[in-house]
Amino acid sequence: MFKLLFVVSLLITNISFANKADIANGLNRFFGEVKHKDIMKTPFNGVYEVILHNPIDSILVSADGKYLIKGDVLNLETLAPLKSSTRVNALKQSLINAIADKDKVIYPANNEKYSVHVFTDVDCPFCKRLHAQVPKMNELGITVKYLASPLASLHPAAQGKMEKIWCAKDKLKAMNDYKTKNIVPNSSDCANPVAQQLQLSQQLGVQGTPAIFLSDGTHIPGYLPATKLLKIIKQTLGE
Repeated sequence: MFKLLFVVSLLITNISFANKADIANGLNRFFGEVKHKDIMKTPFNGVYEVILHNPIDSILVSADGKYLIKGDVLNLETLAPLKSSTRVNALKQSLINAIADKDKVIYPANNEKYSVHVFTDVDCPFCKRLHAQVPKMNELGITVKYLASPLASLHPAAQGKMEKIWCAKDKLKAMNDYKTKNIVPNSSDCANPVAQQLQLSQQLGVQGTPAIFLSDGTHIPGYLPATKLLKIIKQTLGE
């Protein structure tokens, strides 16, 4: 009996690996290398969820790797989407958290309850509107941690300005001076993380600024006033 169970278990394992190999082979030419650990069964028989890394996202595919499902697949009992955002968001947040605080421009709340990371472009009008809300965010207990995402297609000079800000002795003053008065700091060139953070923003799927990331990795695109942001944070984090 034990031997029979072992054989059945081995067959099931081999089928699982065969499915993952089929899926990886079907997707590799379109999405680059897909690793078996990023391929997961779903409750929908014959459908797998696959985590992609550049940009970070997930897709649904058939077990033979021949069919890609576009759009949402819903559970008709709960109306919940089949794809889970939890693993994707956790992966995004782990990459953001790997950045040292010294490489961010941080406006801390005195009584911090929450923190958000914001990919910003200093020449983006909505980024400037969001920056005007930072004092209110701090007052509400939200710490704001800026990361760089200069969009060359819209603001070709932004990256150079942001490198000056990140090289300034007082990055908070330099950021505030430019966002409120358009004053570029007269800082010397230095080794700075602007290009690296821009590359990360692209991997995270940022297509516009400001791009706000909550502490669980949830991505909120665009401008929000401080009170609305606080409401969304509480709703998203279940508080």
